[in-house]
Amino acid sequence: MLNGHIHQAMHKVEGHVSFHTAMSTAFPQPAPGSAPSPGPMKVEADRLKRLLGLARMSFHDVNHPIAITDVRLEESTQTSGGDHEVVADNFSFSPATAAVAPGTTVTWTNRDDVPHNIVSTDQQFKSPVLDTDEQFSHTFDAPGTYKYFCSIHPKMTGQVVVA
Repeated sequence: MLNGHIHQAMHKVEGHVSFHTAMSTAFPQPAPGSAPSPGPMKVEADRLKRLLGLARMSFHDVNHPIAITDVRLEESTQTSGGDHEVVADNFSFSPATAAVAPGTTVTWTNRDDVPHNIVSTDQQFKSPVLDTDEQFSHTFDAPGTYKYFCSIHPKMTGQVVVA
């Protein structure tokens, strides 16, 4: 179930139903139970883009869950030029296939609340274990298809296509 208008990023499961609420695009609210009263947070202008965001959704075949990735506004504007971002969230990589030019640096960010790592199937790159919000980057210089997975959760797979 996708829902909104509560201005807080929340993910919870009740029975067999998963509820996903994205970050707010305006009027950030404090995390539930963390403020003395409800209402928009007063934040400094230089911190605002860290508290507002967009949601990206990635659909896979019926045997995989939907991947919903919350991206902070400050990050949505940082991946231009020779950089590309892949997000680990909801036990999947988004985008699952990243098409990039040679010389591009791909940065993986763990947005899940569990640790993940990124391991190339041909052992060309391997990240350390990444906790929430930690990142790993690798620059792809040669054309080709580079498949990778999370060795902690091997069903999490992705690929980078360099052309």
